[in-house]
Amino acid sequence: MPRPIVMIVGGAGTTAARLRVHLTRRGLRVRAVADCGAALEALSESESRAASDRIAALILDVDGAGASASAFRELLQQEYPLVAFLELPSERSGPEDVGLIVAAVQERLREQESRGADDEAEGYETPLHGYKFEDLNSRNSAMLELFRLIPRFAQTASPVLIVGETGTGKELVAAAIHRQSRRADGEFFTINCGALTESLLESELFGHELGAFTGAVRTKKGYFELASGGTLFLDELGTISPAMQVKLLRVLQQKEIRRVGGTDLLKVDVRIVAATNASLEDAVAQGTFREDLYYRLNVVQLSIPPLRDRPEDVPLLADVFRTKFSDSLSRPDIRGIDRGAAARLRDYSWPGNVRELENVIERAIILARGTRIAEVDLPERLKRGEVRKTAVPSFDLDEPLLAVVGRVQEAVEAEYLKRLLRRYKGHLGRSAEHAGVNRRTLYTKMQSHGLRREDYR
Repeated sequence: MPRPIVMIVGGAGTTAARLRVHLTRRGLRVRAVADCGAALEALSESESRAASDRIAALILDVDGAGASASAFRELLQQEYPLVAFLELPSERSGPEDVGLIVAAVQERLREQESRGADDEAEGYETPLHGYKFEDLNSRNSAMLELFRLIPRFAQTASPVLIVGETGTGKELVAAAIHRQSRRADGEFFTINCGALTESLLESELFGHELGAFTGAVRTKKGYFELASGGTLFLDELGTISPAMQVKLLRVLQQKEIRRVGGTDLLKVDVRIVAATNASLEDAVAQGTFREDLYYRLNVVQLSIPPLRDRPEDVPLLADVFRTKFSDSLSRPDIRGIDRGAAARLRDYSWPGNVRELENVIERAIILARGTRIAEVDLPERLKRGEVRKTAVPSFDLDEPLLAVVGRVQEAVEAEYLKRLLRRYKGHLGRSAEHAGVNRRTLYTKMQSHGLRREDYR
């Protein structure tokens, strides 16, 4: 079977060179061209060939492709919608970034092969895939930075604190840290600190001796012992009591525990990854969380942005969940999401974040009567027609004022563009004229906010 062709545009640097080697090793045919003009010529020539010899994917080095890169993106989406498109990170990128790109290319090519060109062309266009890292998928720049940091931090023995709203995927990030670490062969355990009473949490974490309390009919090892040599993920850490904070601090300082009802100190070797959806800095200031424990845990902090701050991920994740649940619920006939449903998904604010989106898509798969998820298959809260509210982005008071103001401006700009595109049904010329900018500027801004005119037609 002929190998797919991947074209690299404008890639003359070391990242592009590494990428070419990796793609070739994975059995792909790689072609490199100097700039966007040469790429368009190659694509035009490719269209006249047999399907097996056409260019299947294109990777654009924006820095090396010249000033026409932004216009090239638009033309590519208009004229060659079946060609998978990805952008090359900057020359500061490391080998792990190349691995992310290679994985993204392979995933997109597999999807094209399984779905077929006819299905791709009809109805709602499935969004281009972003980068996949472990069980995480994203096109958002903040998330891609997180993907780059995880392997680096995972190699240390330091505790990690993951900060993010409920439903953003903190456990997935913790699991990725474990799998990327030197402890990957050890156990990975998760415990939700907010779901247990203090006495039960202590027993679960530290274990107990026979007869330690009513019902303790045998000696039981706790998660600190069971996870020795591996990783223990403590979710909702901000809910633990002051007494439990003291005991957790001892584990971090002394690497030892004492079972409930026991007298012996037991050495443990556990990497702690903790998560919180509340501000531990505020809890420290209020005196409800120990400052020394906070600094012990906050050696490395990873922040996961809420889904409302990364709208470009909504269509991507919706399609990921559609594929997942169409398989698990035996609905292989569900092949996409129609435009009406896509618009509702795009405009909703997702207070429950990725977890809420996953539940919505699972429900829609169960209810779907056609081959695509329709607006009627979505919950009422999405069908009321309420547009996404422009919220003030979350911020830390320790941040500089200009950084906070910049994020507010970005949120307002994104909302303005959505309303503009909705009014003119995705027509770029009319939208640009109304906004007082040229088409190229408008399209560049749309790209930066993950907006596609197809979703507004």
